[in-house]
Amino acid sequence: MTAERIRDKVAASKRKGMWIGGTIPLGYDVIDKALVVDPDEAAAVRTIFAEYRAQGSVRLLSVRLRALGIVSKRRTNRFGHVSGGTSFSRGALYNILRNPIYIGKVRHKDALHEGLQGAIINDATWKRVQTQLADHGGKKISSTRRSAKRLLDGILFDTKGRAMRTTYASKSIRADGSTRTKRYWYYTTEVRGSEDKSEIERLPADEIERVVMSGLKERLNDTRWLVSQTKGHKSQASLAVNLQAIEKLGLDKERTEGDGLGQPFTDIIDRIDAYRGRLVVSLNFAALAKPEAAHTPIPAIFEIPFQRRQNGCAKPIIIAAENAPQEDQDLIALIADARRWAGELLEGKAITVQQITEREGLRSGCVSRILPLAWLAPDISTAILEGRQPPHLTAKTLRALPELPLDWAEQRRVLGFAQL
Repeated sequence: MTAERIRDKVAASKRKGMWIGGTIPLGYDVIDKALVVDPDEAAAVRTIFAEYRAQGSVRLLSVRLRALGIVSKRRTNRFGHVSGGTSFSRGALYNILRNPIYIGKVRHKDALHEGLQGAIINDATWKRVQTQLADHGGKKISSTRRSAKRLLDGILFDTKGRAMRTTYASKSIRADGSTRTKRYWYYTTEVRGSEDKSEIERLPADEIERVVMSGLKERLNDTRWLVSQTKGHKSQASLAVNLQAIEKLGLDKERTEGDGLGQPFTDIIDRIDAYRGRLVVSLNFAALAKPEAAHTPIPAIFEIPFQRRQNGCAKPIIIAAENAPQEDQDLIALIADARRWAGELLEGKAITVQQITEREGLRSGCVSRILPLAWLAPDISTAILEGRQPPHLTAKTLRALPELPLDWAEQRRVLGFAQL
């Protein structure tokens, strides 16, 4: 009841045009609990609106205001701490340009009410700016939004049997002179009401989905395994229909990527339990039967051993089936550089190693240590290109190698390729 009364009081105050407190907007001061126009700041607000009309872009407006020396409102709290007086962010500028307080109005939900404060911007300027803002964004999106639902939502469980949900982290990446945001999707367990972050488990979505689909493809292409799992089922006719449906799934990479393309697979999968080092996948082949058909469950279970690999602290964790090939792009790039530099020296395009070092902007000695990799044994180079190198062999360990033997057999021994 108290909360309801407060809401009613706030609504009534705003309908009367009263300022009910909060952050004091640029252009105004507070006197006797009322907003009063500050002449100097009001001039800055008018400049912001005028420059936006001229520039036509909030990004360019931000640059222009920095050049003019116009900064955010300086505020002093009750402890004497001063804040503000800095360059405007684009978000702050959007808030100013869309704030009806500058035309003498107060917004309450979707309605505007006449305010008691004086106007700084005239109605004509306000309307032109709002139209301009609408033309540069905020319109109805014509394209269809992609669903955030991932392939294993609702069927993946952590080591303690708790359902894992989809979430993501965002990272800004600058390339080709522009900045874009890349999302990294995860399955995670959020422990409600617990401050123990160690209980939260996370699995990178793309990698865990790839491992599951790869393991499922392997099993469904194994006729002996299918027969062993379904042997003794009461309805042979139903079993035959289901096995035919399995063959028609076409478990290739193209069908398992994108929205909705994995639906036949999730129909088969009842549950996935992610234990330490292994995934236990529970299937039900009867789910492939037509909805109106009467059928009994045809259960099957298989395990997928997996391990986490991470090259460098800042790189994402990669989940891979145990002993599965894993390409190391840094390692491949290192060998490619060595071969390119060796070709330049042999063809006379580069005269000395020092010339290459200066051109590449590397530290002294870097090219000399990497160059011998151009003469790796062909089978070693092929194995690295296919991701079949030993787990310990990374670009860092290869750079730190004191000396690379010229003998191929010795190279295999030193680098851990003795079984090739």
